[in-house]
Amino acid sequence: MRLNKLSAYALNALWLLNPFLLLIALFNEKLKLGIYLEWLGKMHPLFLHFPIVLGTLIGIYYLVDKKNSVDEKNVHAILVGNAFLSSMVAILGIFLSKQDSYDEQMIFLHQWGGVAIAFISWALIYLQKSQIFKSKYNYRVQFSIVYLLVIIIFTHKGAQLTHGANVINFPQKEVANELQAVKAVTDSNATLYVKAVAPILQQKCVGCHGADKVKGELLLNTPANILKGGKDGNILSFDKDKESMLFERIHLDITHKKHMPPEGKTQLTTEEVAILSRWIKAGGDFKVKMRELAKTDSLFLLANKYTPVDNTKVIGKTGLPDLKEYNSSYCTVNYLFNGSDAIEVNFFQRNFYSQAVLKKLENVKDQIIRLNMQSMPLTSEDINIISQFNNVENINLNYTSLDIKAIEPLKQLKKLKYLSICGIKFSEAELNAFLKGATFSKINVWSNVNNQAQLEKLAAQYPKIKFTIGDNLENELFKINVPTIDQDSSIITRFLDVKIKHLLNGVTIRYTTDGTDPDSTNSPIYKNTLRLTRNTNLKVKVFKPGWLSSDIVQRNFYKSEIHPDSIYLVSSPDKKYLGDGAKTLVDLELGGSNFTNKKWLGYKDTTMKFVVDFKQPQLLHQAFLNSLIDVGGYVFPIVSIAVEGSDDGVKYKKISETKFPTITQKDVMRDIKTFTYVFPNNTIYKHYRFTVLNLKKLPVWHPGKGTPAWIFIDELFLN
Repeated sequence: MRLNKLSAYALNALWLLNPFLLLIALFNEKLKLGIYLEWLGKMHPLFLHFPIVLGTLIGIYYLVDKKNSVDEKNVHAILVGNAFLSSMVAILGIFLSKQDSYDEQMIFLHQWGGVAIAFISWALIYLQKSQIFKSKYNYRVQFSIVYLLVIIIFTHKGAQLTHGANVINFPQKEVANELQAVKAVTDSNATLYVKAVAPILQQKCVGCHGADKVKGELLLNTPANILKGGKDGNILSFDKDKESMLFERIHLDITHKKHMPPEGKTQLTTEEVAILSRWIKAGGDFKVKMRELAKTDSLFLLANKYTPVDNTKVIGKTGLPDLKEYNSSYCTVNYLFNGSDAIEVNFFQRNFYSQAVLKKLENVKDQIIRLNMQSMPLTSEDINIISQFNNVENINLNYTSLDIKAIEPLKQLKKLKYLSICGIKFSEAELNAFLKGATFSKINVWSNVNNQAQLEKLAAQYPKIKFTIGDNLENELFKINVPTIDQDSSIITRFLDVKIKHLLNGVTIRYTTDGTDPDSTNSPIYKNTLRLTRNTNLKVKVFKPGWLSSDIVQRNFYKSEIHPDSIYLVSSPDKKYLGDGAKTLVDLELGGSNFTNKKWLGYKDTTMKFVVDFKQPQLLHQAFLNSLIDVGGYVFPIVSIAVEGSDDGVKYKKISETKFPTITQKDVMRDIKTFTYVFPNNTIYKHYRFTVLNLKKLPVWHPGKGTPAWIFIDELFLN
């Protein structure tokens, strides 16, 4: 009796659950969830196996039971329970899909597959009652085959979402061999990719984007696969307005759903983020060799000293003490990454070295994993302090004015894995004596006294130690990598808050807003959020004592103070570049550098004309039109902007016209530029008609000479 009641409740509930399921599936993109529904979504993986198993057993039952031998009441209860669970799991799945970034096509198939399973299971309750279904075994067989296929195909899509597109593929031996080769090559003949980029990707990314799992159709295990990109296209390419996808994902906040690696996975260290960032900014070259890079190049310096950490799952820690007291202008002390209590220490600028700073680190000696003291004027007393850092794994002592006998105490460090001693004085016999009994597995060594052949001969005697022989990192000046201007929008309405970020602690970020280049003394220092209230050309540069300053990063921000009550196009743009009609000019969304992305209005054979209307007369001072220039694509600058005013919208009076200089063959060939029109004083009308003229004949030096040039406009700003 109790089972019958439960079945009745569940059957009634299905008339609420399934319409609700269909509704949220249809409007999934607009669905906004509260914290409790988001939490419920996490129950999807917990319950999904019940309807899968139950549905599969029901399908098999209809295949093997020709005579309907099971009691109909029991079958009814099972079918109702299966339908109820199927609907609940499908609903929870949609809730879960809002909390993470998944392959859009795959999530679409899995979602609607889940909806199909729920509705088929619901329909089966009533189908079972029909006489023709009970009496015709062939009908039951056909139904069960379809039902089983739907379950198998669409639940497999769910497995691909969590375990990758190649979840059931055979392992790819050729990829494994290539990755093994990546581990083996570490000398100066190696490419930058093999030396540092590939080990980072292998440890932190290939788990989700490798042979065993292919999320987002993206493989990161070989150069060819990286260049191929994934579902969303190339991950390395970037342009003036948008960073590359890989750069963007590794710099997102760890709590962001698109941050890579995802929260809960082993995170990139500060050093690894810097290496990937500099490599991407330098063009993502897979073929450039370490020895081809300038030894003062920050990318060379970072990659050359890089040693992969153990690829073990790290549980993030909270409440870790602040390390500010250990930091100075000439020493940075940081946790390896968010949630790690392991510490990395870097000393800079030998003229300002103080042993007291090193000695102070004894307070955190058990947490120090990496220590870089390159070019510091060290003594035996300094080495005695370092020898107390019991958990240190990586030490750089290049060009520290020591001899090899002075560093003998470091051999007692049981966890030391990598030691770099380029420039340290030793004879062949002294180095041989130092290596005996050493527990570290890698050493970077070079001496002016011993040639490479002698060192290679000695290295052969110690097969368990991997030698890198080369005169590396002799220049102590690092070039700081560029900062990040952290603001998605480039349009200022009332005001816009802009944050500037940098990977390295202890830097001074300076900026200008007047078009001049920042310098290290007079330019304002960035401290907190920068609030912009007018058209701004923001330029940012980073400085740090003992470092080469970064390159300048700049970005334009546009003030849009006055918004028209209506706007319409008098002349139609080319049918291939319609944008979103007149709305394109006032949607506060810039089109980027790609004029084919349907965010630009394109004119060529006709002259651009549009009207801006206000309900009441509006005083205007300035108008700005944002325009794309791509000379190779026959897209030239605006020739002129003429404006007329009207009070009735019928009769217009010319206000003025602003003409702009033409470009020559030597000018910039590709750019995004703002063209400014200044209204005469006391210009006040209800209606303004703009005429934006394109170049009607391309110059003789252009391949399209004599034909009209394109203009592309994506936004109008009024102030």
